[in-house]
Amino acid sequence: MIRFYAAAVSVLQTAAAVLLLGACAVGQFPAQPSAADAPTAVAADGPERVGIWQTGAVMPTARSEMRVAVVDGIFYVPGGFGGLTSFESYDPASDSWTELSPMPEPAHHMMVTSYNGKVYIFGGGPDLSWQATASVLVYDPAADTWTEAGLMPERRMSGEAVLLGDFIYLVGGTGGTTALLRFDPAEESWTVLPGPSQPREHVAAVAFNSELWVIGGRWGGTGALATVEIFSPASGSWRDGPELIEARSGFGAAVVGDRIVVAGGEILGARPWTALASAEVYDPDSGAWTLLPELPAGIHGMPVVGYGGTAFVLGGSDRAGGID
Repeated sequence: MIRFYAAAVSVLQTAAAVLLLGACAVGQFPAQPSAADAPTAVAADGPERVGIWQTGAVMPTARSEMRVAVVDGIFYVPGGFGGLTSFESYDPASDSWTELSPMPEPAHHMMVTSYNGKVYIFGGGPDLSWQATASVLVYDPAADTWTEAGLMPERRMSGEAVLLGDFIYLVGGTGGTTALLRFDPAEESWTVLPGPSQPREHVAAVAFNSELWVIGGRWGGTGALATVEIFSPASGSWRDGPELIEARSGFGAAVVGDRIVVAGGEILGARPWTALASAEVYDPDSGAWTLLPELPAGIHGMPVVGYGGTAFVLGGSDRAGGID
């Protein structure tokens, strides 16, 4: 795990490790810029401190192209690229990992979130055939057991699952249509809604101010996107949001406090493909994105988790595209 601490923002991570970007703390990451080169963080209740990168607990299994669900303060990390079924949890309070019962089937590029104390995993691809599935897997942390919850209306992978109110929204991805899918976990029922105007996959999305923010991604020949679209469940309509500073796909996003943090990603197109080290934060007061200190290295295919005023970046790959 790797951590970066800066004033009033949170955490980040790299393959088989975790990165943090938090407030009022100082750490050190070997072979990274010295304190003189690092940004300055100002504590609200103390003197200025210098924030630099620091390693934390390493995941038992290196993985990328996965997402994370948080239940009762524990991060649940399933599957990943390469046919993984391994399943592990991370406790940010103790900076420790636990190996759990493996997934019943391998999956990568799946969509993951939590609801009512359980982990929900939607779709994804089981292998390098890149054939999306329509499966819905549910993990119960209390019993350390897996069950199935029917099928999605269509196959899908490389999208994002977001809990907003009493529903789980699936947005973006490939393998099916470009519709926005709404899942009612209490009834195990689905509703198909209009999707964003710009189709996108390898996208990131968050619930922010009671709306669904769909950020970046890519689609076919369009390359990486900087655009943001916002869905209002109250009105059932979409509108444009503030564009990212840097177009990115295959990255992570999370709400940290009252802000949105995005980090990493990849740019595919003319060789060489590029894994991004850049990170940004959206401040609703200014209505704009601002660059954060960069990750220690370019990484993609990793989640960003906001928890306790800290942004965690777990796993990922430093090789854009993942395969040759």
